[in-house]
Amino acid sequence: MGQVEASVGSTIYDGDLLSTEIGGLLRISNIALTLQLGQASSLTLHRAAAPEDNLQAELGSGTIMFSAGQTANVAVLANDASIRPVAHAATIAQIRIVNRKELRIYAQRGALNFSYHGETEMVPEGTAYRVLLDPSEKEIDPPSESGQGRNPPAKVHAKFALLVIGMVAGGVIPMAGHHHHLESPDRP
Repeated sequence: MGQVEASVGSTIYDGDLLSTEIGGLLRISNIALTLQLGQASSLTLHRAAAPEDNLQAELGSGTIMFSAGQTANVAVLANDASIRPVAHAATIAQIRIVNRKELRIYAQRGALNFSYHGETEMVPEGTAYRVLLDPSEKEIDPPSESGQGRNPPAKVHAKFALLVIGMVAGGVIPMAGHHHHLESPDRP
């Protein structure tokens, strides 16, 4: 937390910068929400200004996983994009910053709303997307193995492109850093 090492029971204040080193892990929990910051990641927490959110988690680098109950209102901000649960429903998601123009989003349980510069798209439960921010034509339509255009299905907007990298009917696909302790015993 800032320049001080966190410990169990540490108090976090609005605007606190949290970060982990390589091999590090930080978990923040309350009754309705668990945030887990992956290794070599940074995050700043804020009370949300918007009435639909009580917490904004601004991911500066790395990976965050969150498990939100029905009463939790959270928005993850990453590279000027906002990712939040679609409705007041139990949600488990992972967001990773790859670089300043690319995110990886996985909606393990519950759907997510992805918003970037006024454009919004829903990320359905059980899907993982590679998100390109302000993409070029070449990035949106890379040559396939046959040389005939787009490989994966994509949702293309003027400001971003969502390229499917995984979809499973049951909502479970393997991803690095996935931790089963964030799952409900009622719905693993």
